[in-house]
Amino acid sequence: MTGTAAGVSRVEVRPGLVLEPQHPDLAPGYFALVERNLARLARWEPWALERQSLAGIRAFLAWQAQAAVSRTQLPFVIVTDGEQVGSCSARLDAADGAAEIGYWVDAAVEGTGLAAESIGALVDHVFARGDVFRVQARTAVHNARSRALLERLGFALEGVQRSGQRLGDRRIDMAVYAKIRNAD
Repeated sequence: MTGTAAGVSRVEVRPGLVLEPQHPDLAPGYFALVERNLARLARWEPWALERQSLAGIRAFLAWQAQAAVSRTQLPFVIVTDGEQVGSCSARLDAADGAAEIGYWVDAAVEGTGLAAESIGALVDHVFARGDVFRVQARTAVHNARSRALLERLGFALEGVQRSGQRLGDRRIDMAVYAKIRNAD
């Protein structure tokens, strides 16, 4: 795997755990990862309700890489010991000095602390840019693991967006969390 892609540098979390910039060359492994987790992720993620394809994943990763070039996204694949085990990204809003993060991990690594390490490193990386003062995350109210992860990382619950996201033929409430730089 390369150290950079589309102007985004690899983030070394710790030995054996890296955030690898998303790029189309990762598509075969990323597709396998998505396929393994699709049914589980469909409880929270609208995109997971749709059938996925290798070509679609390759196009998505190319789009993410282009967004990185335009400096509107920091998209990463979570890689441990050479294996793709999740995804995390930050959507950047330069005008507001804010970012919104998203993430998911393979069911096989849930509960190992790997997600907390990876998302913590992503947030640190975003704040280290110097131009972001607020990092926000939205998660389904019923996604207890994601909510607990954000709280462990020092995010504060700001409220609930009632019917904040469409999920198939229904709408779900979304918990909104934020962390402010230097607000420890």
